[in-house]
Amino acid sequence: MASIVIAEDDRDIAELLATVLSNAGHAVQTAPSGAAALDLIGRATPDLVILDHHMPGMTGLEVADRLRAEESTSAIPVIMLSAATPAAARHLCDVTISKPVRPKHLLEATEELLAARDVHPGTAAQLADVPRLLAVSDFLTRPAHAGGGLDTFAERLAVLTGVPTAAITLVLNDSVVVAGSHGLPKWVREAGGVPAEWSPDAIVVAEDVPVLIADSRESEEYADTPLFAVSGVRSYASVPLHSSEGHIVGTLCVMDEKPGTCTEDTVQILHSQRSAALSLLSPAGQAPAGA
Repeated sequence: MASIVIAEDDRDIAELLATVLSNAGHAVQTAPSGAAALDLIGRATPDLVILDHHMPGMTGLEVADRLRAEESTSAIPVIMLSAATPAAARHLCDVTISKPVRPKHLLEATEELLAARDVHPGTAAQLADVPRLLAVSDFLTRPAHAGGGLDTFAERLAVLTGVPTAAITLVLNDSVVVAGSHGLPKWVREAGGVPAEWSPDAIVVAEDVPVLIADSRESEEYADTPLFAVSGVRSYASVPLHSSEGHIVGTLCVMDEKPGTCTEDTVQILHSQRSAALSLLSPAGQAPAGA
């Protein structure tokens, strides 16, 4: 069960949304205005806030801006409801939903945001772990392997998995660095990687778990990030790579513009190739850590 605050000036809509979420097991409070919502949130920080944009006095966008400006509320997931969502909402809100709201759509968005909060609460702290970062930096400062071995390996990985794009990455606290690749979009290759928040690899490394996305358009967390939205990636699979000391330093990942290409079998193939990838990254004679 989660605590949820809904700010909606239309009483009928507020009651409908509250009923839908209450029936799903959540504790819901409603507020008829932005100011009333801030008062509720200030008294007891909720797990999720749902804001109508067009409210008298203070708009939903203004409420979201206030929440993001305060350290105590900046991390609360926010859903905005509006018939015409303002452009700024995409930077302040986690999800925007057009009115009229379909209850099923709202419930799905709510559950996905709450699940992401529960599963990945310490991602940033895990990525910033100093011994792990030192291990990643060690790999990054080593001379590139002769003959483009990592790119060749990525090409072979694409063939093995039957997925057209593959990469070996090293993950810092704020970025995913491409060490070797095959078929990546030009803009990713030229940049040398992507910000950590754009990529599921941040979760792979922080949680030491594989990630499988059958269709990115069904993922609230990644559907609108440039890695997926700009490049058109729909299907994605990634597994963690460990240094010889056991630090999680990067990933093996594959992706495709077609949905459903990456499956559980893809993940198993990636697992089977981790030792080979680490042997290319590691100095001669230094055995990589086991899976």
